[in-house]
Amino acid sequence: MPSRNLSERTIVSHTHAARRKALKALLAADQPLILPGAYDALSAQLAERAGFDATYTGSFAAAASGFGMPDVGLLTLNDMVDQTRRIVEATSVPVLADAENGFYDAPNIWRTIQAFEATGVCGVHIEDNLGGKHTATPAGLLSPHRMAQKIRAAVDARTDPDFLVIARSDAAWVNHDADECIDRLETYIAAGADMVFAPALPADALARARKRLAVPVMVAGDLLDVPGSDVPAHTIEDYGRAGADVILLWYTLIGAATKNVTEVLDRLRTRNDVAAVKELVTDQRAFEGLMGYDRFEQRSARYAAAPASS
Repeated sequence: MPSRNLSERTIVSHTHAARRKALKALLAADQPLILPGAYDALSAQLAERAGFDATYTGSFAAAASGFGMPDVGLLTLNDMVDQTRRIVEATSVPVLADAENGFYDAPNIWRTIQAFEATGVCGVHIEDNLGGKHTATPAGLLSPHRMAQKIRAAVDARTDPDFLVIARSDAAWVNHDADECIDRLETYIAAGADMVFAPALPADALARARKRLAVPVMVAGDLLDVPGSDVPAHTIEDYGRAGADVILLWYTLIGAATKNVTEVLDRLRTRNDVAAVKELVTDQRAFEGLMGYDRFEQRSARYAAAPASS
């Protein structure tokens, strides 16, 4: 993918409506949209600079990067909205966000939707998981009926029809039941979901059921869903052939950051020499260019000059 200069934002304008329409156009393309998960504003900018057409922020990365905590239901609505707003403001590409289980039941979920919509994000996913993700003690799933009511209420609450309400089912992940997952997704689509998200849904199950799902489908491309394995069960190409419209890489960026920072720190501790980590660290001048220090200098020069006398 080509590199982009963030000072020349040519993908979409900064308006919320334009980004949302741009995302819908990406979803209508022949190829699946690869969606890297940013853990903060800088990583979102790096994803855009690398040529990715959209990005994402999830509670797993937000909990780790913003609070140094596990993703076990500790983040509040405001925590996720604030992180989303920072990422939207730092980029010009469409952004999707994780709204957990909606934070409220159906009668009050309007507050969640309106808070996220105000950030300029292009859509959120709401899940039927009751908690305990990434642990050995998952709490189970919300009933399909109650989840469908949340989706209906979320659709009713939005003010921009291009804001996507994405229904996520974790039945394939928590219950290891692909058929239940597909049945739930159909129920959520009937309730008005614009897109569905199914972590750990096997590619062959998606391929068999794709015609039953009348909206775009998102899958997790970097979820370790096979016990004992350190790679996902399916490749990006597998999911593309199966009919996935969006392939989310929710973990890869924060995993890469953790590994590389840890390696730098280990070398510094043992060698006590900055030269020992030179090849692992972005050149400071290049980093300053990435952050726009040159544009600050231009503004400083402009406003430091005395105004011309008339």
